[in-house]
Amino acid sequence: MAEIGKTLLESGWLAARSTEVELTGSQLTTTHPPTGPTSPWMEAVVPGTVLATLVKNKVVADPFYGLENEMIIDIADSGREYYTFWFFTKFQCKLSGAQHLDLNFRAINYSAEVYLNGHKMVLPKGMFRRHSLEVTDILNPDGENLLAVLVHPPDHPGRIPPEGGQGGDHEIGKDVATQYVEGWDWIAPVR
Repeated sequence: MAEIGKTLLESGWLAARSTEVELTGSQLTTTHPPTGPTSPWMEAVVPGTVLATLVKNKVVADPFYGLENEMIIDIADSGREYYTFWFFTKFQCKLSGAQHLDLNFRAINYSAEVYLNGHKMVLPKGMFRRHSLEVTDILNPDGENLLAVLVHPPDHPGRIPPEGGQGGDHEIGKDVATQYVEGWDWIAPVR
């Protein structure tokens, strides 16, 4: 029986806003991988969020201090593409015998395209979902593997009216997402 093991891919990730990367996922994971945290690529927080990555790299101020949260551009104003990000990493894996490999994703929000060594896989949409991809047949025989994940926010992020309100304008209800992420409280914030 093949040995069962687990490797967490929690370090060595890079991230970049998709509109600043002119390469496809296939190119990123074959002929043109990023070489380091040089613009537009930055060190990524994984596991984490796009916001956590932006805060770590001082692209936006920490929203937990003062009124810095007001400086974060709302997706209703910026559009979805502004918060669509590439995440990239390399990992070593050389299988032997009857071993196989699954890539497990825990709670990508909201949807993603996964590229491994030039092969594309699309994950179903929805928040808090877990995904497992069997990738044994697309591992590089030399052991070095290139992984890129294009993460998209919800299709209908909606807008929160100035007076607040549970679920904002309820557009997010068109997606497989909870409405409390939009105007999660039923009153306008106190400043």
